[in-house]
Amino acid sequence: MIQSETIKASDWAARPSIAGTGLAAVDRIYSSDLKRPIEALGGSCGNVLISLAMLGHAVAPMVAIGDDDQGQFLYDEFAKAGCETQYVFRGGGAGSPVIVEFVDTASATHRFTSTCPETSRSFPRWSSIDDQLVERARSTLDAASVFYTDRISSSILTAMKAAFEAGALVFFEPASADGPLFMQALEFASVIKLADGTIGDRIEDREVRSGAVLIRTHGERGLTVSSGSSRRFFPSTAAPRLVDTCGAGDMVTTGLLDFILTRWTSDRRWSLDDVMEGVGIGQRLAALNCAFTGARGLFFAAGAGYVREILDRGVEGDCGSYVMTLGRYEGY
Repeated sequence: MIQSETIKASDWAARPSIAGTGLAAVDRIYSSDLKRPIEALGGSCGNVLISLAMLGHAVAPMVAIGDDDQGQFLYDEFAKAGCETQYVFRGGGAGSPVIVEFVDTASATHRFTSTCPETSRSFPRWSSIDDQLVERARSTLDAASVFYTDRISSSILTAMKAAFEAGALVFFEPASADGPLFMQALEFASVIKLADGTIGDRIEDREVRSGAVLIRTHGERGLTVSSGSSRRFFPSTAAPRLVDTCGAGDMVTTGLLDFILTRWTSDRRWSLDDVMEGVGIGQRLAALNCAFTGARGLFFAAGAGYVREILDRGVEGDCGSYVMTLGRYEGY
């Protein structure tokens, strides 16, 4: 993982930035062709934010993790990637979440559990940030170009509203659609990403705020981007080597937000065309990532500098040929 210094306040104000909250967890990965598990920072929020930081963006995670060994690991990973860590809250609580992934590389399939395979004990669950942390981060929310969340709570809703009213693109990638808070969150979401087979089947287009962009993912078939009367289907991009599809959706989001942030200026923010183009780039990034184990395997195997280079080129050229020369587990 790349090393960099914590972002200075002057740097934060001078360039487009992203603040975000949601699930940041330790990914513990058991692979069929590994003798021991490997660990990485994970969770959709964690994957997206740390990937964007490693790509050189100003990133401020707003997350609540445990005051335990796993929490220290998560904090250190955010810091090493160059994130602003003053809003990473390490409380006593129940501890930090851990997600166990079992990967069968022969069939390129995986399954998840929140139970430790060694002790059979359940790992701690996700905890939301609170109103006090949101208030502490108010100036950052007011300055952020993008706000990301994959969870909803009353405090997260407050943060979404603050970022939206300050002019940020609010990217909402919810894990569930339960309760009235979800419908309220749609009022402040600029881009909503929903998956078929889960919550995407429960939300109709008419329930999304006018002017917002809706991304519906269809698994291995691809995804559809729509806003008002505009609609476009994006077929999936084939992976050069299919090892693990975990994190593919997070890489689509990472590629999309990277494209928007690199084009953001004080007088030009984002457009539907940016989302359309960014989604295509994100799909190609996701396809490359599927050649490696773990949600951010490409970053570990090829390095953040290489990922930055191919994104600057639009993920074109001989990227697939190059990643095929790399092993699956470098960097963990």
